[in-house]
Order: sequence, then structure tokens, then C-alpha cells
Amino acid sequence: MQRVRTPIRRKLIFATLTPLCVAILLCWLIGSLLITDRIYRQAQQKVIGDLNLARKVYQDEINHLSSIVRVAGLMPSMMDHLTSRRPSLPKKALQQLLHEEQLSFLNVIDSRGVVQYRSAHPTRYGDRLDGDPLVARALKGDLSGGAQIYSRERLTTENPELAEKALTAIKPTPRARAVSNESEQRGLMLVAVAPLLMPDGRVAGVLQAGFMLNGDSRVVDTITRIVFEREGGGAATVFLGDVRIATNVRDPAGGRATGTLMSVEVARDVLSQGKLWSDRAFVLSNWYISAYEPIRDPSGSVIGALYVGMPEQPLLDLRKNLNLIFAGVLLFVALIGITLSTWIGSRLAQPVRALAEAARRLASGELVGPILVRSDDEIGLLADEFNTMTREVSTLNQTLEQKVLKRTRQLEEKSQQLLDAQKELAKSERLAGLGLLAAGVAHEINNPLAVIRGNAELLQISIPKESEDREEVDAIVEEAIRIGRIVKNLGAFSRGGMQRVSHFSLGGLLDGILDQIGHQISLKRYRIARSYWGKDVTMEGDEDQLRQVFTNLIVNGLQAMPEGGELVVDALPDGRDGWICVTVCDHGIGIRAEDMGRLFTPFFSTKQQGTGLGLAVSYGIVSDHGGEIKVNSSVGSGAAFTVLLPINQIMRVSGTTTDSHPESQTGNFDKLI
Repeated sequence: MQRVRTPIRRKLIFATLTPLCVAILLCWLIGSLLITDRIYRQAQQKVIGDLNLARKVYQDEINHLSSIVRVAGLMPSMMDHLTSRRPSLPKKALQQLLHEEQLSFLNVIDSRGVVQYRSAHPTRYGDRLDGDPLVARALKGDLSGGAQIYSRERLTTENPELAEKALTAIKPTPRARAVSNESEQRGLMLVAVAPLLMPDGRVAGVLQAGFMLNGDSRVVDTITRIVFEREGGGAATVFLGDVRIATNVRDPAGGRATGTLMSVEVARDVLSQGKLWSDRAFVLSNWYISAYEPIRDPSGSVIGALYVGMPEQPLLDLRKNLNLIFAGVLLFVALIGITLSTWIGSRLAQPVRALAEAARRLASGELVGPILVRSDDEIGLLADEFNTMTREVSTLNQTLEQKVLKRTRQLEEKSQQLLDAQKELAKSERLAGLGLLAAGVAHEINNPLAVIRGNAELLQISIPKESEDREEVDAIVEEAIRIGRIVKNLGAFSRGGMQRVSHFSLGGLLDGILDQIGHQISLKRYRIARSYWGKDVTMEGDEDQLRQVFTNLIVNGLQAMPEGGELVVDALPDGRDGWICVTVCDHGIGIRAEDMGRLFTPFFSTKQQGTGLGLAVSYGIVSDHGGEIKVNSSVGSGAAFTVLLPINQIMRVSGTTTDSHPESQTGNFDKLI
């Protein structure tokens, strides 16, 4: 079946457009993120600045009230009335001031805190207000002002119209608290109180004025006009608690969203904790870039909040337009790249096709003339080399028979070498089979031999030396001892042990393994951390056997991460002097708890193609070196294999490691077999 070939023109288009499109996409992504982040940051900074302006407008309202009461308190008739009860209060002037300044109430209070006159409710007077913190402060001679919450009863006392005007129906709002009461009956008042001072500095009384924010849009409209300069550019709101009592946020019907609630997230920070909020917030039904500031009463308690914000949708539209512009640029550049690549690919493909046709004819035995390519690039060089090749092929045909005979003789020699190699391989296989048989024989004979020898020795003890049967029993014991030596030799043959002990660099050994491991496993999906660099140790042992151990552990670690990951190889001194600890740690699938006890058992494997001998052989090699292998793993968290080895084999032979590794005296591989 003929393989489908990809034209060079398509490859050129792909090679040209791929890096170009990747670069443009990266620029698009990075630019979009940076610009979007910059836009949002600037919007957030603007909203914070707008909140500062809104606070100034709010404070100006309080200052305006303070100016009104301070100027009104300068009327001589008012001072005379409070000091001598003559003449009567300028009630007409006070009522005129109440209506011209659109105040909610205007009260005259004497030095005891008793109300002498209410301009908004003339028939109600004589009650005491000296418990009001602003009035109490003014009675001490200080001009004071601020925000206060008035109950429904006090609103009725100050002005009969205020109670109905303050009544605000609470509406369920997305992302806000559940509605527990149907309406808000309290009023949020801006209040200013000015002392009326006699010539000697004593306080003759105070003048109190208030302006209710409930349902009054003058403050929020002033904020919007000053801050956003146009309708729809942003929104401002005054909250009593978490209820909107004055706002230009619009509900779905187009009216002011009075009575809707602040979101729970914002209320938790602003109202409960008294913090300034500046972030993206959900307002009624849309997302706004918002800023909230708590409103506090004279005692410092949070009673409401001041809000300014701008809708997020224009920023989203700006980001959408930016993405469309980048998409248009990408498409335009891609079209240009396709056109150029197609034209250049056609120019390159024509001489290549001519070369392919000439090569086909040459392969079929036809005579091929020189190919003319008028270009000074690599294709022209290829045509020149092809023409040279055709001439050489004609020359080689003349000596082909001699070369065939020569190659035939060489082939016969190689065949003989192959037969010799097969004989050697068969011999090696027989030796390997003999080793396996020896291991099996040693395993099967040891137990019954021990029983025979033990019983024979008991029988030997029970028979006196001078007995005629003692000679036969002694012969049984001697032959059992002889068989034991034979079995021990068979075990040593199957086990092998350390063949060549030498000094070598542990770091160099690990580097050699990791440099060559790519020939066994593709390392494209992996990242190998060589944490042992800078901590090299020269140690004694069989370098080839230890290479087998570490290669096996590294391959197992990589195979445990089929999707790729990081493999960490480290070597550092152990807590005991003269020992080195080598760790191979992967981030793979891990080892189940029920498999931990069988890891080093021969022929046990969790891999479908595994033989189950790798870890068993590694265990035997490490044991022959007087060391040990430890495993720490859990399912889903990877596995860490730790090999603990003595740096010098002289230490182990002299008995230094006998206590730490008692199994190394007899060889653990016997136990595994």
C-alpha cells in the first residue's frame, strides 16, 4: 500500500503560519490580559476617586446645614427670647427659612435642652432633647453635625409628614439577605446643631436643623452630576443599614431602585466590620465597579453606607472590541502568510517533482540525462549532486558483479560468525537454566536436609561411641554435612554476589544512568531533577550491579507516571557515619497498601509486561552490599524508594554494619528465592 505523502507546499505553509499564528495568539492573549487588567485597575482607581468626591458632596450637605443654623442663630430676637422670654420668637422667619432651604425640621431649644419651638410642627414643643448627642455637644458651645437615625415616633414628632415620606417598602434583591421585614420605617437624617451664645459666652440655647435623605434624590443626583458628568455614566446610593433609601440605580421598570438591598458580601465588610469596600460588586441585577464607605452616627456606630459605581458592561464591550481587532489582525496576517507560502511552495515543488521523476526512471533502469535547475539554493545543489550520482551509477554498474561476489564472501563470513554467536548464546542459556535449577534445588533440598541432619545428630547423641551402630550414624551426619556444603555452593552459584568491588563516583554513576535512560524511555513528558549535584561521594562496591539497581528504580519511577511528571533523584549522607542514602521519588500513581509487602517478592509485578524480578534482584544486590531498600508511598501521591548503602565495603566486612543489617551476613536473596 502506497504511503500518502504530504506536499512540500502544505508543509511550508504549516511551517510558516504555525510560529506566526502562535506569536500573534500569544501577543493577543498577553495584550488582552494586560490591557484588561489596566482598564479594570484604572476603573477601580476612578471609582475610589469618585467616592472621595461623593464623600465631599455628602459632607458639604452637612456643612450647609451647619451654616444655616449658625447664620439663623444670629437673629437678635431669638437671643432675646431665650434670655428674657421677650420678644416672641421670629416664627415667620424660621418657617420661611424651613421652606426656602427645604429642611425637614428646624427647632429652637433652650439652655436646658427643652424644645421651645418646632417650625415644622408648631403645636409640638416642651419635650427635652438634651439626650441627643449633637444637642448635648451644642449645649456645651460646640457647633456639631452628622448623620442620625430617627425612629418613626420621633419623625412624627419633628414633622408629621416625615413618617410617611420615610416609609420604604423593602424588595427582595438577588445576592442580598432574605427579607425579614416588609418595610423600613426609620429615617436617615443629616442634622446640624449650632449654639446660641450670649455676649458673655454662655449658651442661651441651640438651633437644630435636619434634612431627611429617605426618598430624596437631591444628594445622589448631585453626586452623579459632579462625579460622572452625565446620566448613565455611573450611579450613587445612600443606604440606611443595607436598604437603598436614596439612589439613581434603576430597576428593570426604569424607576429608582429604592427599597432594594445591598449584597450580603458587601454588607458583611461595610456594615458589620466598618471597612471601605472597593471591588467588583453585584448591584441589583448587574455587575458594577463599585466603592462603598460606611456612614457613622456621632457615636461612631455604622448606620448606613455611601456608594458610587460604574457599570462593568462598557469595560466588557471594550474587551470584546479589542478581541475582535486582534482576531481581524490574525486573520489578515494568516491570509498574507498563506498566499506567500503557496507561491514559494509552488516554486520549490516544481524542481523537486522533476528530481523525483528522474529518480524513478533511474531506479527502473532507464538512462537519465542531466537535470537543469536554475537556482543557487539547496535545490540547485541537490540537482547537481543528483547529476553526479547518475554518472557514478553508470560507473558502478560496470563493477557490480565483482562487488556482489565480494559481498557474498563477506556474507558467508558473517553467517559463520552468527552461527558461533548462536552457539555461545545457547551455552549462556544452558548456564542460566542451570543457575535457575541450582536455585530450585537449593530451595527444595535445604528444608528436608535440615530435618535429616537434625534427626541424625539426635540419633548420634543417643548412641554411645563404642556402639557398633555409631559408625553408620556418624557416616549419615558426615554425608548430611557434605550435602549441606553442596547446597550452599549451589546457592552461591545462583546468587552470584559481588564480583568486582571498586572505588567509583556515585554522582558519576547516577549521571551516566540518567544520560542513557532516554534510550529506553522517551523523556519528552518528564522533568528529571538531579538534586544530588554538588553532593558527590566516592564509594566502594560493584559498580555494574549498583548501576542495575538504580536503573531499575529510575525506570520504574518513570513508568509510574504515564502522563508525565517530575522525577527527583537525590543522594545525601545518612545520619550514621559512613553511610550514603540514595532516593528516587516520583509523582505517579503510587503503590497500594496491600502490595507493599510483596514488592520484593520474585515474579510479583503490578505492570502488565513486568517479569517481577527487577525489585527482587535489586533487593539481593543491595543486601549483598550490606544495605537495605525502603519504600514510602500512598495511592495517588507517588512513591519514594530509598537505598541505604555503606560507603566502604571494608566497614561492612569488619562488622561495622552487622547490627544495622544482620540479614547481609547470609544474603537476603536466599530468602527471596
